[in-house]
Amino acid sequence: MKKLLPLFLILALSMVLAVDMKDKIGMGAGWTVNSTIFAPNAVITKYGLGEKLVLEPSLYFSYAKNGSSAMNFDIHLLFAFALMAHEKTNFYAKAGIMFGTTNEEPKVTSFGIPLGLGLEHFISDHFAVDLNHVMGFGYTKYDDSKLMNFTITTSNLTVGLVWYY
Repeated sequence: MKKLLPLFLILALSMVLAVDMKDKIGMGAGWTVNSTIFAPNAVITKYGLGEKLVLEPSLYFSYAKNGSSAMNFDIHLLFAFALMAHEKTNFYAKAGIMFGTTNEEPKVTSFGIPLGLGLEHFISDHFAVDLNHVMGFGYTKYDDSKLMNFTITTSNLTVGLVWYY
């Protein structure tokens, strides 16, 4: 326990230094590393609820044409809390809810509780580079076979460009 005390003190002090995100609104596009297509596959939005708290609704999508056209959509609603900051860089802990669906057979519906980390660096007052890695707990239902699945999920690293106004 004594070894964890310095870590907690560093985290507590670093929260005071976080970049003020209150009332900032950001929109952008993201790319998932190792995705099957080299095109933006995420729509990122951000709204600063407080100095250190940011609401991040995001839409992830993928499309594959292999005999039939398969589309997957995931909607994430994350809350990001700034743990540490250094000048124009914020380090976030993230948690929220997720809903996903697909139109391919068998139809799949999924719900989840994503947990993760994010890093955002402001290139200027209006542009930022955003890195995220989210994992968490997921519940999947397969409509045709009536199977249900509970898993610990992981996703690839997502890199995004966000414009703030």
